[in-house]
Amino acid sequence: MKKIFFALMMGLAICACTPEAYDDTAIKEQIDNLDDRLTKVEEDLATLELNVAAMKTLAEALKTGKYIESVVALEDGTGYTITFSDETTIVIKNGEKGDKGETGDQGDKGDTGAAGVDGKTPTVAVKEVDGVLYWFINGEQGPAVYEEAPVFTSVDGNLYVTYPGGEPQFVGALTGVSIFKSVVVNEEEGTVTFTFVGENGEAGDSFDLPLAEKFALEIAESIGLAKDQTSVEIPYTVKGANATTTVDVLAVACEAVVEAEVIKVSNIAAGAQMLVFADNGEGKTSIRKVVFAAESYSVEAVDYVIPGDGGQVVVKGVSNVPFEVVIPAEAAWLTQVVTKSAFELTFAAEKNEGEERSAKVDFVRKGTEEVLMTVTITQPGVAKSLFTRVWGYYSVPESNWFDGVADNLKGSWYGGDTNLAMDDEYIYIPFGTGTPGIYKINIKTQEISTLPVDGISGGTYPTSCVRIVKNTDSSVNNGKDVLLVGNLALANEPLNFYAYVNGIDNAPVKVYSLNSARRFGDKFSVSGTWQSGIIWLRSNQDSPLEAVIPINNGALQTWIDPYRITNEDDECISEISWYPVSDNTKQDYCLMSTTSDIGVHLMKGCSVAGAATEEAVFPELAKTFGYKFFEFGGKKFIAWTSLKYGNSKPRLQVIEGDGSTMESLKDALTNYSERLVAEFALSNADNDFDFAGNPAAKTLCDCDVRVTEDAVYIAALGENCGLSLIKLTLE
Repeated sequence: MKKIFFALMMGLAICACTPEAYDDTAIKEQIDNLDDRLTKVEEDLATLELNVAAMKTLAEALKTGKYIESVVALEDGTGYTITFSDETTIVIKNGEKGDKGETGDQGDKGDTGAAGVDGKTPTVAVKEVDGVLYWFINGEQGPAVYEEAPVFTSVDGNLYVTYPGGEPQFVGALTGVSIFKSVVVNEEEGTVTFTFVGENGEAGDSFDLPLAEKFALEIAESIGLAKDQTSVEIPYTVKGANATTTVDVLAVACEAVVEAEVIKVSNIAAGAQMLVFADNGEGKTSIRKVVFAAESYSVEAVDYVIPGDGGQVVVKGVSNVPFEVVIPAEAAWLTQVVTKSAFELTFAAEKNEGEERSAKVDFVRKGTEEVLMTVTITQPGVAKSLFTRVWGYYSVPESNWFDGVADNLKGSWYGGDTNLAMDDEYIYIPFGTGTPGIYKINIKTQEISTLPVDGISGGTYPTSCVRIVKNTDSSVNNGKDVLLVGNLALANEPLNFYAYVNGIDNAPVKVYSLNSARRFGDKFSVSGTWQSGIIWLRSNQDSPLEAVIPINNGALQTWIDPYRITNEDDECISEISWYPVSDNTKQDYCLMSTTSDIGVHLMKGCSVAGAATEEAVFPELAKTFGYKFFEFGGKKFIAWTSLKYGNSKPRLQVIEGDGSTMESLKDALTNYSERLVAEFALSNADNDFDFAGNPAAKTLCDCDVRVTEDAVYIAALGENCGLSLIKLTLE
């Protein structure tokens, strides 16, 4: 038995109001409103009772194998009339359209009532347990659906349920009913799919019931004849036939004999035609007219292409000549999956991992080898993702990366390589020490140098994190993106930001300073642009707090405090990645990474003001940072760096996954091991030694992505362990 779950969600509404005047008009309005509410309650209760009865009938049909004769939508659009093969009829309703009213003025908070104090949404559900369907009210199991249905009553707008032989039990506030999300008839599959409303009004679980096959005679309505042809055999089928079904023919200007699944026609003269009758002996008749004409056949002159990832293509045409479809033996990758009598043929193919392929499909006169028509169906090959390491520098003595670099610059690397940023030319890595500094590494030549840091000061680490901010104004930084630098500030230290708005060869400009009395700046994230964006920072010192700093035309605005994300993690070093960046004042969800072993947190309800709640935790992705979402070659990817203590090396990981919605992101991260398309170690030393040969301390890691027209570049590093540049191309 297919599992089904049918959830009936009813919102709780509490209204407390204090009238300002007690004149006749106000009293009359209150009475009218009360009458309206009572009427609505009565309607909701009646709808619930109707749907409960319908659910019992549907369950019985699922159990006994009854099929559905017809599904007819109600005229008001609130439901459907379902007729079964035994002529049983039910009505299911999905509630009134547009029954959500306008939001009224908020009144004074009233006293908490005795009912519904737990604040849970009342639910009426049907679930399968050990092959038997049971009622579930607010999560508690009731009797089997096939037994007597529960009885619902309403008192003062509250809903009560009574099981057979039991006492009324409070369920919740009856404020509207919406059970069925959709009913879909699929004639090709011969099924009717019932989908129920799930949480938050989304589509919930579903189940199928068989659709009765319609009684219908299928025969070509035009028969093509070659010159001087006076006889032909015409095949036919009767859908939904039974043992008493008969087929007869009335012929004009010809003679016809009906045999099993074929009509033999002879002595065909000019103007010949036939009426063919199919009768099931139970009152149903299907009639088709057949005319005889000169041969005519053609196929649409279009390109027939199946997508490289797999799919279908439909070939359409006209023909009054019976034909057969011939797919060449060498084109085993191509199959014919659907044939319609009106010359509409569907061909399918699985994903093509190789080169482009094609097949010539012939339409051959039935019973002969004469080719009437030919179409060519092609399928391009799917471009393979090819990841290669362009270059890498690791924590082993043979690395010559620092040759020619002053010793004090070498020393600043240790403990400092925790963040990076990348534009089209350079990778930028800040000094993670008390000395201000930013490395600049040329992507093509790997030449290393430093940026001017005149004017940068303050904080425990003056240059703790760097980010590239997209710039859309050609008058700013010569139209190039802006490098933004922030410091690590502990309690009572200034949180400073500097921007290279005059080019990376000139000193940066201080654009922000704030004494926050908290630890900020180990990592920060940026959404939006230099013209309209937001800086996101996180601190867990003295409870979680997120600092939100808007950017308006290059000017950093006063931070928005507080903004809180609720979770159990007490790590002070963490990073927030925000997706999607559809609105710079509101984010739908975010990922939160920390240095703890708890895992990466997926939060929902993220916005500039308010508190987010935890949607999911992925413990296997603990200590992962720098989540980047990008698209290339028609595919979507997610990249991040992973850092583990012990024997695990820091590494870059890339999966195929869609982060455009919270649900798709949750699915991608849940199944990330199956979606993994690339993984690169960021150290090649077994014991993870640093460049000085000492055991490498590892706290953070990071990556950045740059998408060009013909490739994607990913820069990734692990603290004290090395830097790599990865390139993605398509084969």
